[in-house]
Amino acid sequence: MNFGGGQIVNIIISPFVTGEAAYQQLLVLFSTNKRKSRDRSLIAPGGMQLLTRQHLASLERELAEAKNNLEVARNAINSSNENVQSFNEELQSANEEMHSANEELQSVNEELQTVNRQQQQTNAELTESNDDLNNYFRSNTNGQLFVDHNLLLKRYSPGAVKHINLRESDIGRPLTHITTNIKFETLVVDIKKVMLDGLTITREAESTDGKIYQVMTMPYIRQSTNNADGAIISFYDITELKKLLAELDISNRGLTESVAAIKLSRQLVSQSLEKEKELNVMKSRFVSMASHEFKTPLTAIQLSAELIGRIALELDHPAVKKYTETIKNAVKNLTNILNDFLSLELLETGKINPIMSEFDVVSFAADVAEEMQSLVKREQQITYCHFGKGHLVTLNPSLLKNSMINLISNAIKYSGHDSRIEVRTKISGGYLTIIVSDNGIGIPKDDQKHLFEAFFRAHNTGNIPGTGLGLNIVTRYTALMGGKVRCKSEVNEGTTFTITLPVKPPEK
Repeated sequence: MNFGGGQIVNIIISPFVTGEAAYQQLLVLFSTNKRKSRDRSLIAPGGMQLLTRQHLASLERELAEAKNNLEVARNAINSSNENVQSFNEELQSANEEMHSANEELQSVNEELQTVNRQQQQTNAELTESNDDLNNYFRSNTNGQLFVDHNLLLKRYSPGAVKHINLRESDIGRPLTHITTNIKFETLVVDIKKVMLDGLTITREAESTDGKIYQVMTMPYIRQSTNNADGAIISFYDITELKKLLAELDISNRGLTESVAAIKLSRQLVSQSLEKEKELNVMKSRFVSMASHEFKTPLTAIQLSAELIGRIALELDHPAVKKYTETIKNAVKNLTNILNDFLSLELLETGKINPIMSEFDVVSFAADVAEEMQSLVKREQQITYCHFGKGHLVTLNPSLLKNSMINLISNAIKYSGHDSRIEVRTKISGGYLTIIVSDNGIGIPKDDQKHLFEAFFRAHNTGNIPGTGLGLNIVTRYTALMGGKVRCKSEVNEGTTFTITLPVKPPEK
C-alpha cells in the first residue's frame, strides 16, 4: 500500500489459531519497506507466510518474556502484600499498645489529680491546724512552753512571759540559757525524765513574787513514730486555789465537828424516839384500859339515869326528868369521846384490818338515820332518801356506820333547833356516794384546809363539846375502804359532807 511521500506499507492479514477453537481471530501486520520498488505489486504469498511465522515467533518470545516479567511482578506484589500485611499488623499492635499506654497515662493523670487534691486538702488542713495551734498558744493565758528533744525552745504562749523572761529571739535557744522567775531546780531533770519514760510529772513551785504554780511536764508525742520528740511545760497559777483549800480545810474541820455534833444529836433523838415509843405503848395501854374501864361505869350510869327517868315519869317530876336527860347526854358525850380515842389508837397502831361483806346499803343507811333520830335536838329532823336502782355494796359495815354516825352527830351538834338534816345515798358508775348536809353554823374558809387533821376544831365552834377527832377518823376509815371525803361549807349557811366509795373493793 502506497501512502503519500513514496513510503510503502505492507499489510498482511491471516487467520490466528490458538488452543481455544471457539474463538476466530485475524492477525493483521503492518510493515514498511524503505526501498523503493520499481513495481508496486504485492509480496508473494510464500514470502508472506515466512514473514508471518518469523513475526509470530518474535511475538511469542516477547509474550513469554512478558509473562515471565508478569510472574516476577506478581511474586513481588505478593511479597509486598505480605510485608504490608505484616506491617499493618505491627502497626495495629503498636496502635493498641499506644492506646493502652494512653489509658495508663490517663489513669496516672487522674491519680495525680486526686493526689494533688488530697495534697491541697492536706495543706489546707495543715494550715488550719497551724492556725488553730497559733490561736491556741495566743489565747492561752496560762504559761506554756514547747521544747524539742535537744531542750531548744520551739514555741511559747503569751502567758509564759509572766513566768519566764522570754523574747521572740529566744526561739531556738536552749531552755537552760533562759532565766526563770520560778524557783524550780528540777525542771530540766523532769523534762529529760518525761521524754525518756513518756509519763507526765506534776509539781508545785513558788515564784519570786510569792505565787504558787502547778507545773505540769508532759511528753510531746510524734504520731509517726509514737515516740517523745520533746516536752510541753504548762504553768497554772493555783495561788487562789491554795487559799481556798486552806479555807476549805478549816471548813472541813468545822464540818467534822458538826458531823460529830449531829451524830450526838442523832443518838439523843434515837433515845428520845425510844422513850416516845415507850410512851406510845403506855398510852395505847392506858387508852385501851381507860376505854374498857370507863365504859362499865358509864353504862351503869346510863342505865341508872334511864331508870330514874322512868320513875320521874311515873312521879311526874319535871326537875328529875330534866336532870336525868342531862346525865344521859353527858354519858353519851363521854362515851363518844372514849370511842373516838379508842378508834384513833387502833388506827395509829394499824390494828384495823377491815373485812368487806356485801349488804343492802339502803336499809343500812335508813337504820342509821332512824337510830340517830333519837339523838336530835328539839324539833330537829333527819330525812333519808336513795337514788339509783342498785342497793348492794361490798364494804365494811362497822367502819361505814361509824363514819355516818360521826357526820350526822356533827350535823346535829352544829345545827340549831328546828333544823333539817338530809342524808342521801346514790349508786352510779360503780361508786357509792353518801351525802350528809345541814343548815348549821358552817365552817370558815381558813379552817377548812385543816378540817381533817386530828384534834382540830373550827374557830366558830365556841362551847359546843367535841374532841376534834371525828372527821380525822372518818377520813381514815374511808381511806381504808378505798374512798374519799369532801367538804363544802359556808358560814351560817350550812355544811355538806360527801363520801365516795367503790361499790366493790378493787382486786389485789
